[in-house]
Amino acid sequence: MIDRAYQGRGLGRQAMEAALDFLRDKPCGPASFVWLGVDPRNRAAIRLYERFGFRETGDECDDEIVVARAL
Repeated sequence: MIDRAYQGRGLGRQAMEAALDFLRDKPCGPASFVWLGVDPRNRAAIRLYERFGFRETGDECDDEIVVARAL
């Protein structure tokens, strides 16, 4: 989550790159996919995730849609 005052500076992209790099090292064991929940009203976050290859799964968790991508 990036505070509104700092949005639009590429910080979300940098954070996602760092998170995916971390997960590729398999710190919790082997994994094939990354799943996350996103508020369907947060179009900026959805666009960011889509740029990283995340796609909606059709599932929901609480009030969020679930998106996933292969590692």
